[in-house]
Amino acid sequence: MNDVRLFKDNNGVWYTTNDILNKLKQVGAHDCDILFVHTDVAFGALNPELKRKKYLGYLYEVLQQLNVGTLVFPSFTFSFCNKEVYDVNNSRTSMGALNEYIRNQPNVVRSLDPILSMIAVGDKANLFDNIGKSSLGINSAYDILHQQDNVKFLFMGAEIGECFTYIHYLEDVMRVPYRFDMHFNGTVIDAGGNNFDDEYILYAGCAGVKPACSYYFEDYLLEKGLLQKTHIGIKPITCISEEDAYREIRNKIETNVHYFLEQPYTEADLVHEYTKGKNGERIISC
Repeated sequence: MNDVRLFKDNNGVWYTTNDILNKLKQVGAHDCDILFVHTDVAFGALNPELKRKKYLGYLYEVLQQLNVGTLVFPSFTFSFCNKEVYDVNNSRTSMGALNEYIRNQPNVVRSLDPILSMIAVGDKANLFDNIGKSSLGINSAYDILHQQDNVKFLFMGAEIGECFTYIHYLEDVMRVPYRFDMHFNGTVIDAGGNNFDDEYILYAGCAGVKPACSYYFEDYLLEKGLLQKTHIGIKPITCISEEDAYREIRNKIETNVHYFLEQPYTEADLVHEYTKGKNGERIISC
């Protein structure tokens, strides 16, 4: 891999592909068999000599240089929730520019889930071929990850307090009272171009309940030495094992069912419909 200047931070310090690779290794992102990657790649001022697509390509190359057996990225679309057809090959993900770029690369396999799809590349690219009809619970992509050995979560610029959807997987498995099964129907077009009608279930948040931006959970994990953290440019980089994340999330919910909520819920909050936004639109709390 060539060492290429990608961006500079607010102090004018340049970061290269090798710098990023070393930072990822610093948090242990290379030391696993499966790496699940959340991304937010606005690390600083982009090198003006690089086009956006080239920049994303270099970041993907850095991740591949970790030599992890399998890379997994969320490629959520919420298609059925939005009454849209889910096209495995063509439905864009809302999970960021890098994830969308990687989705279109060779040998990347996308799951059939029309709500919370995943993309995978590497030794276990077909890991999610037999997912169930629950987007968060038993036999979901997250549940399949939980059954694997030596899995880690990497937050590459993304904030763990804002985007750790894995928490909702545990909430589904534990059947917390502030979420409910919501059924969605729609049309799927698979990778071979075949279309069919299907139904999926999302353990959605009740209308009166708001998930917290759980930065306090990140602080807790750091204090316990379970989360490794550094920075690339203006963004944090954190990494934690799936085993540690599962245990700690479960313990927190068992100890205090309100732990991952903005405030404790009441019976009046447990309305079985989506949270509504300021303009009356439905909001999926995942």
